[in-house]
Amino acid sequence: MALSLTQKWLSENIGQYTNAQLVYNHVDNALQHLPTLRIRSAVYTYDDGRTMLLLCIHGLLPIKFKGNEYNIPINIWIPKGYAEEPPIVYVVPTSDMLVKVGKTVDHSGRVDVEWTARSGEKARQSTTVDLINNLRERFGVDPPVYAKPRPKSTPTSTHTTPATPTPPRTTTTTQSITSIRATPPPPPPPPPPPQSRRIHQPQPQQPHPPPPPPPPPPPPPPPLSIPPLNILDSDEPPLPTVAAVRPPRPPNPYLLSLHASLHEKLTSSLSSLQTSLSDDADRLRTIQSQLLSGPPAIGDEQSRLNAVKSVCDVVSNRYSEAINQAENNIHLLKRHGEPEVDQLVCSTGIVYNQLVDLIAEDNAIEDTIYHLHRALCTAQTPMDLDKFLRHTRILAEQQFMKRALVEKIQQGLPHRVW
Repeated sequence: MALSLTQKWLSENIGQYTNAQLVYNHVDNALQHLPTLRIRSAVYTYDDGRTMLLLCIHGLLPIKFKGNEYNIPINIWIPKGYAEEPPIVYVVPTSDMLVKVGKTVDHSGRVDVEWTARSGEKARQSTTVDLINNLRERFGVDPPVYAKPRPKSTPTSTHTTPATPTPPRTTTTTQSITSIRATPPPPPPPPPPPQSRRIHQPQPQQPHPPPPPPPPPPPPPPPLSIPPLNILDSDEPPLPTVAAVRPPRPPNPYLLSLHASLHEKLTSSLSSLQTSLSDDADRLRTIQSQLLSGPPAIGDEQSRLNAVKSVCDVVSNRYSEAINQAENNIHLLKRHGEPEVDQLVCSTGIVYNQLVDLIAEDNAIEDTIYHLHRALCTAQTPMDLDKFLRHTRILAEQQFMKRALVEKIQQGLPHRVW
């Protein structure tokens, strides 16, 4: 059966694991078990500061809590020593969630999985599917996250409070202007009628007016029938027009000085930054030229190393042949067995044996003369001088003859022996 893209990607990224096939089987089973999970590779930072590129199973874990279904975002990190090392599970709350600290969940969202209580062969029997099912059961009893509390109505009313007085003031101004417009210019109206109109007009506009006084005889509809656009025909300018032509606010001199100082600092910093960037550009161009000249040098060095390698191969073959020959000689000597003592001491020819005997006798005569001299000088009972001279003369004559014969034999031997 053809592999899916996820399976192909997974098979290409598990080479760094000790039990690669086990990791592949467990991760693939987990992805097929829950379609809401995905696989990716990311850098994980351990508590001791080590960073390592690990596989991470991430996604939503569906659970049932009090008859309702919820999705818990989790990350399951697969360590290099899986399955001897347990997976590392984290709850990853969204922006509208908070971690619920409990017996198995800490402040960072890490979950204490039951995998840590197993070791050896038992750890190999555990799978990621078992871990996921266990997490679903535990989270179904005690969810690891909860929704952030929504902001109360008090902040909202606080924000709207400054804007609330504005409509009454605007309405009052409009009502006053309307009252002025409704009153004929020549005979000014008495104070009570304008007050009654001000009271009747806010009632249909304000949602929560204060308790009104007793209603006056005129009904409310007549003031509402007055078109507001006629306010422009009034002799007195309306209050909103006065507010609109208010002179502009003068700029803050302290703010202007801050802007000037900031502009000066930015200008000076820009010049130094340009100089620094120019130096960096020159340095980078130099490095680029060096890097471009690198391939030819690398090629020359590679050819030289190839020549050295060929010479080393020849020498290695030569030493291999010598070692093989020595091993063959060793096997041959082992098959022949231990040689006799005479074969080791005696030579292969008569002349050589005679030469060995003469050299041995010469050394024996020399030792004899030495001991005679000690007997003459250091012995407790010194040797007679006449006997010493007689024996020494006889031994010296014999030694002379033997040395002469040795020299003659050496002259007759081929030079390669010596």
